[in-house]
Amino acid sequence: MKFFIIICMSIFLSSNLFSNDFSQKKIVKLQQSEDNFEIIDLGQNVANSNLDDQKALFDSSILIEKKPSIIKDKDKDFAIVLSFRKNFGYFSDGLRVDAKDFSSIFSKKLIDALNLNFANSAANGLYQSRDVLLKFSPKDSRFVNVAPFLKQEKDKNKIYAKFIDYLIIVNLDDFYVNTTNYFITITKNAVAKVNFKIISLDKGRVIVAKNAKFSLALDVKDFKRNYQDVLEQMPKMLSKAINKELVNFIH
Repeated sequence: MKFFIIICMSIFLSSNLFSNDFSQKKIVKLQQSEDNFEIIDLGQNVANSNLDDQKALFDSSILIEKKPSIIKDKDKDFAIVLSFRKNFGYFSDGLRVDAKDFSSIFSKKLIDALNLNFANSAANGLYQSRDVLLKFSPKDSRFVNVAPFLKQEKDKNKIYAKFIDYLIIVNLDDFYVNTTNYFITITKNAVAKVNFKIISLDKGRVIVAKNAKFSLALDVKDFKRNYQDVLEQMPKMLSKAINKELVNFIH
């Protein structure tokens, strides 16, 4: 009889402990990971909520006066300024690439993916100024040197030949890798937070100001492939977001 009572108590206690343990668990419905991004309207650094009513924020006429040979043609020409913050580095699974190097490689991939008529390195350098950095980038941002990724114009007479229609400013704000455990399933996602602005140099106004958040599903085992995938896919995702905005202004 005592033996029977002991068995019953054991069953009761074990079932009670199991139920308490299970009550702490959450059943999560797993869905197939998809690469995605979201774009959020930005209010910062815009003088007026109605962009058409802004006063000129950037006076490109000062640059043009210094270079009287500049002509305006039918093509839409661009300058680009990139900056990065110290958080925009790659640190995952033992692989560490500091913010300066990671941002530089990311920027090169972005410029290649945009496939726009960019100014040559010398002309583009006119916009790599402290004034631009202070007006349109976070306080702790640093320039990405994009000169090696642009055309090196050898003919000095053509260095400042074209009027730049638009200035694209990209701030690489934050990058991190999220690892999530669901029971026996592990998922990894790379997340990049970027701010970009497009300025009409003809009007001296910000015509686009957006925050973008990109997410890319990673392999849980192939660490080297993950790094390459991030550098191949995320700049393309950002270029698509920028090009989508440009369509509204370029005809």
